[in-house]
Amino acid sequence: MLTLPMAVAAAGAAHYLGSRAVKAVLWSVSPLSTGEPQAFAYERDVWRTAEPATMQVQGAVLGSGLVVWLGAVAGQSWLSGLGVLAWIGALLFDLQRWERVAVSANNLWFQRGFWEKVHQVAYENIRDAHIEEKEAGGFTLRRGRDNRVCRLQVRMKDKRVVALPKTDAHSGLADVEEVANQLRQRLRHLEDREAMKRSEAAAHEAAQQAAEAAPSGDAELRQALRKLRAGALAPDVPKAVKLRNES
Repeated sequence: MLTLPMAVAAAGAAHYLGSRAVKAVLWSVSPLSTGEPQAFAYERDVWRTAEPATMQVQGAVLGSGLVVWLGAVAGQSWLSGLGVLAWIGALLFDLQRWERVAVSANNLWFQRGFWEKVHQVAYENIRDAHIEEKEAGGFTLRRGRDNRVCRLQVRMKDKRVVALPKTDAHSGLADVEEVANQLRQRLRHLEDREAMKRSEAAAHEAAQQAAEAAPSGDAELRQALRKLRAGALAPDVPKAVKLRNES
C-alpha cells in the first residue's frame, strides 16, 4: 500500500513533464498561425485548470499509474505493460483535449484539440475584446476547490461573441493579458488607419467639389471683367442737348 501513492504520483509527474515537452515541440513545429509569425499565445493548463475536460485527463493519467501498480503487486508484467499503454493513451487524450490561442499581426487563431480545425479570425471582423475571470467549480490537486479560471472573450462586428479557451487564472492570467493587449493594440491601429482613410476620402471629396466649382466661378469673373472693360472703352454718357442760337 505504501507503493500505491508513489506509483500514482510517478505517473502524474511523468505526464506533467512529458506533456509539457511534447507540447513545446508541437508549438514549434505546428504553430497556430500560418503565413505570419505569432506574437503571443496561451494554452489551457491540464493540471491547474479546474475544468471537466482537464479532470478527465488527470483521471486517465492517475488510473494508468494504478494499473502499473497492480501489475507490479500481482507480479504480472503484461498488466504493468497495459498500464504503460494506458499512460501513453492518456497523453494522446491530453493532446486531443488541448486548447490554445495565439495572435499574429493580422489574425487571431485558436484551436480546441490538436487534431481539430484551427480557427482564424481577422482583426477587421473584431469589434472589441476583454478578459473574463470567474470562480471555477472543479477540483485540482494544487488548490483543491479554490480555483479560478480566465479566458479571452472577443465580440465580433456582427454582435457574435467568441468564447476562447479557458485556463487557470492563478498561473495563466499573465499570458492571457499579453494576448489581449496585443489584440487591443492591433485593433487601435486598425481604427487609426480607418480614421486616416476617412479623413483622406473627405479631403479628396472636398478638393473635387472645389475643382468642379472653380470653372463656373472663373467664367462669372471673366464675364464681369469683360463688362467693365467694355464700359471703360464706351462709357454711357447723356445724349447731347441742342442749345438755342441767340446770335
